[in-house]
Amino acid sequence: MVKLICGSHNHELTKLLVGHPYVDRLTKDEKIIVIDMTKSMVKPRNILLTLKKHNINSYTTIKQIYNAKNAYRSSIRGSNTKMQ
Repeated sequence: MVKLICGSHNHELTKLLVGHPYVDRLTKDEKIIVIDMTKSMVKPRNILLTLKKHNINSYTTIKQIYNAKNAYRSSIRGSNTKMQ
């Protein structure tokens, strides 16, 4: 059992959530955009620019785009490996 000694944090809250796991997620709409643009063979940097145009306050990074593309490709591939 955990006891709460003090109700406040021992550090200041951050102003920006860059690098925070919650911010690192793509929304469902953003994932759909990434999948559609991946099907159209659009480069990842252009996908990122499109997402940033739709949401100015977005903290999406290029790594998140690559991760979403890889997840989509592996879902299509299913249980087959790259060699099969």
